[in-house]
Amino acid sequence: MRLKNRLNEALRFLSFAFYPKTTLIACVIFSASVITILGVAMALVPEWSGFYNIVFALTTGAIASFFVSFVIELSNNYRHNKLAWYELKEYYSTVMDYESHKQVMMKLTPHQRAEKKAHEEFVAAGGIEEIDEYDQPKDIIQITWERLPNMMPIFKQTLNDKKQFLSDIEIDELESIISEYKQIQSFIHRRILMSPMYYDVLNHPDENYLASIYPNDILKNMPAWIRKSLSSTESQKACERYVEVILSDFTLLSQYMENYEISQKGIDAYKDELDKAEAEVEPEDIDYYDVDFSEPEDEGTFKRQNEIIDQQMEQEERPFTSWVISESCQNIAESIDVLEQSIMKKPYYGMMIKYFSNSVNEPIDDIVSISTYEYEKRRLDKKLKKQIELSEK
Repeated sequence: MRLKNRLNEALRFLSFAFYPKTTLIACVIFSASVITILGVAMALVPEWSGFYNIVFALTTGAIASFFVSFVIELSNNYRHNKLAWYELKEYYSTVMDYESHKQVMMKLTPHQRAEKKAHEEFVAAGGIEEIDEYDQPKDIIQITWERLPNMMPIFKQTLNDKKQFLSDIEIDELESIISEYKQIQSFIHRRILMSPMYYDVLNHPDENYLASIYPNDILKNMPAWIRKSLSSTESQKACERYVEVILSDFTLLSQYMENYEISQKGIDAYKDELDKAEAEVEPEDIDYYDVDFSEPEDEGTFKRQNEIIDQQMEQEERPFTSWVISESCQNIAESIDVLEQSIMKKPYYGMMIKYFSNSVNEPIDDIVSISTYEYEKRRLDKKLKKQIELSEK
């Protein structure tokens, strides 16, 4: 058994020697062309001539050099791909996890499609057409939005530290993904700018924090304006860390952006708003003579006014922000599809990606069918379980 496993492992890694095929094919074509030309020359030149001996020596040398160069190329490919296999394990696993998660959340696995067919039969037999929100399939934007905290650290690390093991297509797509992600970061940061937090960062930074960085004698002799400037800088750095923490955990991210529609609905809703805006009559110009530009009497009043304005702006910009983030997630999903196509060409992990992709088209007749009775039993069991969980809370 152990010998069989070792043999299977060796055969699996043997394919590393034949990737990429381009250099091997180019080597074969070039060598075959040279050997063919020399062979034609040998056929045309008389055997007793000195030129024939020269062509014969060149032909045997070309054949020998072909085998040597081909073996060296196979050896180099094997070493490089084996090392890449070790170095890019986390990156490959991230892409495969995304693909498997996508199929589950979109209800595309063979078992889920079989269950969907059973539900349709259940409804056709007179059952109630009732599907919980949790069981509804999600679109690609929602799925990508959920997986961002898991994927982005790996993609960044791979592009920064392991670029030599990636193809040109992978590098381009990873750069595109990171660019879209930076846009998402900027909009999260923009929302923070609308909160009272950023007002305090700029106007009332925490100067006590400097005590953990500078000794007391430095702080004691530090001018007040420098102390305020340094503490403001540190507070702004803390804001950046705050954004990173939110983006690194989907629970925090979903709660922070709960009023935003990051999905295909978010894109469609904003397009509908644009269509309505084009159809409406342009608003009249504001008469600024009627606007009160006087400053409030105290800072507390000014801060409260700012909070109200920021809330109004945040609410007005919510459809636009939802649209931008949804578009970015959609672009990231398209780039990951290109990454998957690139990985498919590679040995070992290519087979696993193909397995996930092919399972979408796997006929559900090959799976044990779910009866209407069994489907109804599962549905009631799920409903009862949720009711128990709610009652325990």
